[in-house]
Amino acid sequence: MEQRSALLEISDTIDAKTIVNELAGTVKIAEVLFSCKDSELKEKIEAASLYDGTSNKIIYFVEVINASPSLREHFKRHFKMIGIKALHKSLAPHTIAKTKQGYVDFILLRQGSLYYVAKTLACADPFKFKERDVSRPVIEPKIMSSIRLSRMLVNLAGLLPRATILDPFCGIGTVLQEAMLMGFDVKGVELDESRVKNCIENLKWLKESYQLKESFDVFHGDATRLSEYFAKESIDAIVTEPELGPLLKKRPSEAEAKTTIARLQALYEKFFKEASVVLKPFGRIVIVIPRFRTENFKLFDVDIEKILSEADFKIHNPTKGTAIEMSIPQIYKEEWHRIERQIYIFEKHLRH
Repeated sequence: MEQRSALLEISDTIDAKTIVNELAGTVKIAEVLFSCKDSELKEKIEAASLYDGTSNKIIYFVEVINASPSLREHFKRHFKMIGIKALHKSLAPHTIAKTKQGYVDFILLRQGSLYYVAKTLACADPFKFKERDVSRPVIEPKIMSSIRLSRMLVNLAGLLPRATILDPFCGIGTVLQEAMLMGFDVKGVELDESRVKNCIENLKWLKESYQLKESFDVFHGDATRLSEYFAKESIDAIVTEPELGPLLKKRPSEAEAKTTIARLQALYEKFFKEASVVLKPFGRIVIVIPRFRTENFKLFDVDIEKILSEADFKIHNPTKGTAIEMSIPQIYKEEWHRIERQIYIFEKHLRH
């Protein structure tokens, strides 16, 4: 995701640790200590209460966004003035999440003509997701969605608890398990019969381990025939990472990319037509659509416009018109993965 920071005004107190884990895509949540103009920054930092612990030896880090890294010197002088031996050191997010006394993490953000100095309240621990991942009865690293990405996709659906989420390419159930943990009833469809059994086993384990009340229903079926399995307009949202093509160890040739895109195009067109039948009016699809860069770096993409011209959907941006408007699609990249994931949100609309 490309959005690096957002400033929000919140009237109530928040449980930052809980929220940062629920959001999944947010690395840090920090509390703004003060804001000021450029000419006031040095004085404000020197006078601020940046550390309220008891140790006179600490480790700290200042993440600088949209500003000069040299401004970190103001923090160094601050700690020297108050007699604290402070070592400036960057720590990984999962380390910050576990760190308690003796480490302080700051953010210095420039937005327009103002500087904001914030102190980190909570930081995401990606290894928490991994713990839940590997604890399941069945895992398939080569084909399953990551827990972090799955939770992000569910969040983007923007649903109230106890809504029904369908994953028509559910695999072993990663998206479904995250949806259940977030308070949704889930349904899954999977073409591979052995994975249907594995998905059911995983969701039974999840429900027992976390004492969940949410329901699940998973069965063997085809994502291009959804209207045969579900009543018309019975599903609140579809959240899925569908088939993305072959697992690539290197960039494909142009011929390979064209073949893969043509096959996926046909699959997605049939799926969207069926999704428009089973989704409720204004129901949403949150989906990962792949794109491929070939060995000569030429880009091959699914024709979204063609899909939309034949199905009752339009691209939806839940942040449109807000101060933190994001772009759709959002690009989700992993260095080891040769497929670039594009995260789209579509909303069902009624044709006149």
